[in-house]
Amino acid sequence: MKTLVTIRNPELRELLWQEATLHKLLSFTDVDFIAFNEKFTSEDLAEKISEYDACITSWGSPVFTPEVLARATKLKFIGHGAGSVAAIVNEDVFETNIAVVTANKVLAHSTAECAFSMIFAGAWNFSSLSAGLKQGKWSNNNRDTVLGVTRRVIGLVGYGEISKQVIRMLKPFHVKILLCSSYCSQEEANAQGVQLCELNDLFEQSDIVSVHNTLTDQTRGMIGSEQLKRLRDGALFVNTARGPIVQEQALLEELRTDRIKVMLDVYDYEPLPIDHELLKLPNVVCLPHIGGFQGILKRELCDFIVDELKRFSEGEALQGKVTIDQYRRLTRK
Repeated sequence: MKTLVTIRNPELRELLWQEATLHKLLSFTDVDFIAFNEKFTSEDLAEKISEYDACITSWGSPVFTPEVLARATKLKFIGHGAGSVAAIVNEDVFETNIAVVTANKVLAHSTAECAFSMIFAGAWNFSSLSAGLKQGKWSNNNRDTVLGVTRRVIGLVGYGEISKQVIRMLKPFHVKILLCSSYCSQEEANAQGVQLCELNDLFEQSDIVSVHNTLTDQTRGMIGSEQLKRLRDGALFVNTARGPIVQEQALLEELRTDRIKVMLDVYDYEPLPIDHELLKLPNVVCLPHIGGFQGILKRELCDFIVDELKRFSEGEALQGKVTIDQYRRLTRK
């Protein structure tokens, strides 16, 4: 077997390729890496791909265009050491015999941890309380309270690997979880201990709303004024999914009322411009898209793909294989 790794950024490769991961890969396949910082396009990939049985990709790897696939006569495995494979393959790859695998299961744990942390940080008002203390303001035990999480109603928008982990993390706090998703059956909702809910009802009933949908033509702009105005006073809104799922102007209008608190890790345009209004409003905390940054998990992305390639080579079931139905629900740029 011969494998090509198309990760050209030296910092990213150093982060994702631990010595043990490389040693594991070399134990069952020959490996070629493209040169650091070398311009490596889909056209370049088309020139080389006929030699390889497998290809391992990550952020910044070239797309498997129809021209690449036409020359990939030996290729049987594409493993993406990142999340959505929409950045590297088109739907036509599912017309071939190539297995497409993603490390999204690993990345989802990281994003879920981030979302969980943001829910708690926002519900406990850490940012503004810390800012107030730096200005000489102390808490008033006779009067002050925070939203908190225990026994609150939490609405999750979207159901996938991240939502499943967030549900698991929240359960010890005796919360009521509402879920808006067309991909979760009533049977699975019952098994998860969550209540299926229409979007508007979810916003109306929740103390905290957290967004976990992928960005598609159907989800773009799905949350706007109609939903945000239904949030109760003092509610918390969290988005670690994709910025354009939420109509930005509607969010800004609601923030200006100072009626709700918001925690954001994603935006319409990234990096977020330094003069953006979101960075000036006191009731919103903005983070620089760090959901996938958990150190142990990020370093395991390519290790997971190497394990998948080993399973594939031995005819075993794959844990991260992407189906065409799953592909059609993935985030698009």
